[in-house]
Amino acid sequence: MAMRVFTAFGPSKVEKKNDAIRFGAAQIASLALFTPALSHPEVIVQAVAARDHARASAFAKKNNIPDVRTSYK
Repeated sequence: MAMRVFTAFGPSKVEKKNDAIRFGAAQIASLALFTPALSHPEVIVQAVAARDHARASAFAKKNNIPDVRTSYK
């Protein structure tokens, strides 16, 4: 059980494939998408959005997300 919890909350980072699925998300908990994406070479978090650009930028920088959006469209 302890190992399952460890891998869920602290997955190993892996090298991403060139043809990985790219997605963005807004107002979503890190545990729901960003943390699991770390251990999947076929998934890249491409963008994050928030009405507050500074908040979105800080989150993107902390999580190595390349695109920051201020609109959810």
